[in-house]
Amino acid sequence: MQKLIPFIYKKHSYYWILILTAICLPLSKFALSITMILLLANWILEWDWKSKWNRIKFYKPLWVFTLLFGIHLIWLVNTENTSYAYKDIGNKVILLLYPLVIGSSDKISSKQLKNILVWFSVAVIVSSFISAGILFEFTSYRVDSLRDISPFMSHIRLSLLVNMAIFSLAYILFSKQFYSSKTENVLVGSGIVWLIVFLFLLKSFTGILIFIIVSLILSSLVSAKIKELVPRLFVQVFIITIVLLIASYSTHTISRFYTIQKIDLSLLDEFTVNGNKYEHHTYNKQIENGNYTGLYVCKEELEKEWNKRSELDYYGKDYKGQDVRITLIRYLTSKGLRKDSLGISKLSDRDIKNIESGLANYIYENKYAIYPKIYQIIWELDVYKKGGNPTGNSVTQRIEYLKTAKGIINDNFWFGVGTGDVKNAFDKQYEINNSRLPENKRLRAHNQYITFLLTFGIFGFIVFIVSIFYPVIKLDTYKNYLFLAFLLIALLSFMNEDTLETQIGVTFFSYFYSLFLFGNNLMIKKE
Repeated sequence: MQKLIPFIYKKHSYYWILILTAICLPLSKFALSITMILLLANWILEWDWKSKWNRIKFYKPLWVFTLLFGIHLIWLVNTENTSYAYKDIGNKVILLLYPLVIGSSDKISSKQLKNILVWFSVAVIVSSFISAGILFEFTSYRVDSLRDISPFMSHIRLSLLVNMAIFSLAYILFSKQFYSSKTENVLVGSGIVWLIVFLFLLKSFTGILIFIIVSLILSSLVSAKIKELVPRLFVQVFIITIVLLIASYSTHTISRFYTIQKIDLSLLDEFTVNGNKYEHHTYNKQIENGNYTGLYVCKEELEKEWNKRSELDYYGKDYKGQDVRITLIRYLTSKGLRKDSLGISKLSDRDIKNIESGLANYIYENKYAIYPKIYQIIWELDVYKKGGNPTGNSVTQRIEYLKTAKGIINDNFWFGVGTGDVKNAFDKQYEINNSRLPENKRLRAHNQYITFLLTFGIFGFIVFIVSIFYPVIKLDTYKNYLFLAFLLIALLSFMNEDTLETQIGVTFFSYFYSLFLFGNNLMIKKE
């Protein structure tokens, strides 16, 4: 068969397609789809079905992993929305493609694995440079928030790839498994430093949290294997110090948020300097930088003075689609200013542009610092706790998603709603809960574990867990730091994202899982 297609089939084409897949993963969804077609076509053109079958027929870990795709087919039995089910299966077939093709192909060498990881990391760095260029406004690419600086995928999915690149490069740098020259080590170290910096610039809380947790876990495991007492204690003390610093910073940030200006309600001024009456909404407990939002509000003066300084109408929308008047009141409060003509007169032209852009607090102007992101999360939770609407706030919207998912699980605990009925189940449950979220914000669970539990029930969920962990335990790959880093990144992402419900997410998981477990002999215990 190979002689019939000498110009199409090449001996090393499989390896180069794996590299091409790694490059396309952080850069292009379309090109990534093309690589899947190329991988499958090359697999067919290689022919040699007897060897392929011999590689996989008794390879139980591979067959167990493919159950992750199989449960989607089995649970078609109790599915009503078949069109959505087939669309979902079309996306999830990636969970079958990589393990079967990689598991039945020749194993790659240590050098080839290193090259794949290097090319993947270079592609991630290129993607990060593009995003950084957008962030620093080196291009005319329009962004309304930090989420928009990632043009190729969700900023959360990008943060997962950045984490994978960081730990891949770290493994290449420190592991004895791969040989690297001094020049390569300098380049690899520089790449690690840049990607860590970029991860914090990206401000994906999910990505940052994953980086910290995985770093601490791997550092703890490494320290436990250091034989010399002094170096081991040094590393362990360093780890404990980092944990204490993070805890201290978090405590200080929360304390700072709830340090509220003390006000005697009986001594509040009734009139502005212009003689207009203030409104004091003492029932409104929302705060900005320790100041109450509902105090010292004069709508008459706000409307008049705002319309003098901005082309956006006071009762209109800012560039984020929020009510201008709400953004203005919050911004003035954040600066400790009264919501009247005098307060607006103290705003700079830059402040006016910030408000027009939808910044509700002046600290959000610093788009490079991490504190504004933490403050925003605390603010969202505080407003939600006080009865505020969760709409438009990513953290509190996720709480609503989980509440809705809980109702679905309670009614479908044993067998789930079926492969294709997840969206219908959510739509129905949102109505039952009288959710305050508008229709365009009524999304799925944003938690892969919860999504699988409500889709397949407890029985399908057990299959999901077994299909992931059985191959890991059977092949002892959890003892390899690189694979463990990947697995932790994936499993932690499942806590806050439906990772396997998107092309990038499911490809990331299936590709690297298959590459590490089924594609080489470096991490696999001989059976």
